[in-house]
Amino acid sequence: MTTSGPQFRTDVLTGQQVIVAPQRAQRPAANFQDPPLNHLLDPFTEGHEGETPDERFAIRVDNSEPNGPGWQLRVVPNRYPSVTPTSVLVSTTSATDESRLFPCRPASGEHDVVIECPDNRSRMVELSPAEIQQTLTAWRTRMLQLMLSPSLCSVAVFRNEGFSAGASLAHCHSQILATTELMPQDLARHARATQHRATTGRDLGQDLWDAEQTQGIRVIRETPCFGVYCPFASRMSWQVRFVPKQSQPLAFADASDATLQDLATLLKSTLIALEKQLGGPFSFNLTLSHPRIDQPAAFSWSLDLLPRTGRMAGWELLTSVEIVTVAPETAADKLRTAMGNAD
Repeated sequence: MTTSGPQFRTDVLTGQQVIVAPQRAQRPAANFQDPPLNHLLDPFTEGHEGETPDERFAIRVDNSEPNGPGWQLRVVPNRYPSVTPTSVLVSTTSATDESRLFPCRPASGEHDVVIECPDNRSRMVELSPAEIQQTLTAWRTRMLQLMLSPSLCSVAVFRNEGFSAGASLAHCHSQILATTELMPQDLARHARATQHRATTGRDLGQDLWDAEQTQGIRVIRETPCFGVYCPFASRMSWQVRFVPKQSQPLAFADASDATLQDLATLLKSTLIALEKQLGGPFSFNLTLSHPRIDQPAAFSWSLDLLPRTGRMAGWELLTSVEIVTVAPETAADKLRTAMGNAD
């Protein structure tokens, strides 16, 4: 498939639309450099454990004491949470809160920070595959803990690296945000996947991967555990999706150590290939799309790497439709070549 002119494309997983318009990449200043984040103010380095709340999970060496030095990775409550912890939530519902014109309700859940290394490295590509696997293991462990709460129904795992991706601290870290209600894209994925399974008896995400595999033009790499491709309706230029094969569990919490090891290696090699294509370090978001945790999984999880090479402007704010300036077919071709040369 070629993109001779701008195209509207729709993501079948969410219904979200994008415009793929490669010609807009020729605009002056279409690409820009991020301002650096402050490396001096870093409460996440080893020896500064008193500057964070007490850890909820940690990978430690030599039986070191909690909340002190001797760790490789820590999970702590976010000091500036986006939700009120369920343990301290006080109901504030009133007639005014339920107003038809001013709907309002408490935002409750749990918000964690995963501190991915004890030193002040700031880029995931600087972590070894073993260290990336530790991060994935921390996600899995914390997700298993959160699934025990009867009040939580949704969990979002994400990583913001660089100024344009929304990071406020340079130190390698990711976040886990569980909520007591489903977010709009959670609802969309669940509804579409449930309808697809009722109609076909199959998983929508896996059917999409099978179709990508058949076309081949957006596929980057395939391993025994994963398919890696640039989605047809990518939300951003150079977006890469990692999809577990049909033989893998639907829930990330059930992923095996071997699966996480494979994913860590793929993430590292993809980041290296993207740096080559983009000419150096770049901001990106890493997002884990996951089925709701209060019911049997309706679809399989997937991981998206979203480079932030462009900026949101008036059209995107007005329509919620992103404009993608590098066609997924072009991105996949270049990344296939870059990753093939690295083998």
